[in-house]
Amino acid sequence: MSSASTAGNASAPSGFPAGIPVSQDTFENWSQMIVVPNVWTCVPATEEDVVSVCNWAASSGFSVRARGIMHTWSPLTVTEGELTANVMLLDMTQKLNSVVSITPASGSQPAQVVVQTGCTMDALMTTLETANSSGGYSFAHIPAPGNITVGGALAINAHGTAVPTPPNDDFDIPYGSLSNQILAFTAVVTMPGSNIYTAQTFTRGQGDDKAFLAHCGRALLLNVTLQVTENYNLRCQSFMNIPSTTLFAQPTGNNPPSGSVGDYLNQSGRVEVIWFPSFPVFGITLTSYPWLKVWTVAAEKPASSTEVTAPYNYPFSDNLPTAVTDVLKSIISGAGWLTPSFSVAFATFTKAALEGSFGYQNATDLWGRSKNTLLYVKDTTLRVTANGYAILMQKSQVQQAIADFTDQFSSMLAEFQKNNLWPINSPLEIRVTALDDPSKIVAPAGQTAQSPAISSLSVDPVVQQNGWDVACWFDVLTVIPEGDPQKAYQFYAQFESWCYSHFGSGFRVCPEWSKGWAYTDSGAWTSTTAIQTIHDTFTTGRTADDNWSWEVDTLAKYDSQNLFFNAFLKNQLFTS
Repeated sequence: MSSASTAGNASAPSGFPAGIPVSQDTFENWSQMIVVPNVWTCVPATEEDVVSVCNWAASSGFSVRARGIMHTWSPLTVTEGELTANVMLLDMTQKLNSVVSITPASGSQPAQVVVQTGCTMDALMTTLETANSSGGYSFAHIPAPGNITVGGALAINAHGTAVPTPPNDDFDIPYGSLSNQILAFTAVVTMPGSNIYTAQTFTRGQGDDKAFLAHCGRALLLNVTLQVTENYNLRCQSFMNIPSTTLFAQPTGNNPPSGSVGDYLNQSGRVEVIWFPSFPVFGITLTSYPWLKVWTVAAEKPASSTEVTAPYNYPFSDNLPTAVTDVLKSIISGAGWLTPSFSVAFATFTKAALEGSFGYQNATDLWGRSKNTLLYVKDTTLRVTANGYAILMQKSQVQQAIADFTDQFSSMLAEFQKNNLWPINSPLEIRVTALDDPSKIVAPAGQTAQSPAISSLSVDPVVQQNGWDVACWFDVLTVIPEGDPQKAYQFYAQFESWCYSHFGSGFRVCPEWSKGWAYTDSGAWTSTTAIQTIHDTFTTGRTADDNWSWEVDTLAKYDSQNLFFNAFLKNQLFTS
């Protein structure tokens, strides 16, 4: 890695604004599948610095990308193999990372926080929690990793897991993605008819704002105002004694079977499943026991729970150095037949560690302030590739969808195994959230909040007509060896095709923007058919001011010099 100082601009790109540190750094994403060396990267100290860099870039033939923690899979910042000589990354994490203000609820105005987009979720949640003596503030749910930026989370409508479940879990705040919590934001834009970039503030419901609420990196936000709620206590119970045959059982009536994921969802509203794949042995698929997490709003600590006063309470799964991924990648590459052994070993170790073996604290029943059970993934967890979808449906359909999905997943693993292929060596994850219903967002007088236009949880006339009220999130994880000898890409392509076919009627399949999607045998984001289907999904049944073309045109209107683009966004995703 080489570096350059802006002192006198001798080593910086020609004409680069003086006083803003700049260097050539390596961009490496979470799964280590996108590694681009020597990318110009600057560290703006103020929001005015960002505007200055953008105006320099517009006159110098550079594109501009906001860079956060790089906890991403998809090529929304830079693209593998992209020529980056004229790309300037803005490292927002070092200086533009403040929680600016927190305002309590007053009259018709909800509690709200103003935060710069380079702030991490960890820092935001810690500041919210300590905002007042009564426990501070929180959201209905948040992503599990804390070391991600607010800006990055909002760009891809990041989420946790929760649906409103009265009487205890029914806060007066949306249960959709973080993007739907936005009340206002400041973005770097060109005014219509101008080529000069400036900072402009948008408020929720004024119209064009909904194009920015989830933008996949096609815009640059400096700060956001988010609606928050009074903090609350959560109990998080972990179970690894329920067989997959029970959790994923086919429903036989209107209610999900006892002990199934749908049953727990109805009881608590907050569930997550982490399922280590089970493989046939001598033609028999052995019973497996997924890791089921169930969160319950609980004002008082249950007698059996352990109180936690900090997040990240699963050190056995969080503290895996990057070298572990590298070793697993090399072993699986040459000895895929060891995959079932890895799966069993990971599941066995996880269960024992959860229950307090190997010197770990028993973590099967935790209780504390919301942040301390909602944040549980650190940077040192296993670096995997993730193939992610949100499938919109009615809550009553969740158990059937899970049963069908896991049946197909198991069948495909068995078929690949017959050919001595082991494409999936990491868990399948399942979560459930409500959609981005804007009805609980408080917009300025005379304005009505609208759902984020291209959020995976966006609410539109088709959603309303079908009565869809939740999304079931499925993430298929694996470590992909060099050259993909186990055919993970082929598996993902076939599985994605099945998802669109099986859930093509009566459901909606949306990509999880930050993960892998649009697969062919060559890899993710390569299927023009799947990308066109995505465009169609955000167009069919929508009005002309709320469809895919409108999103593309609106963001282009505020970026007259096409600064906020990369090769993938320009040539593949953000086309009309």
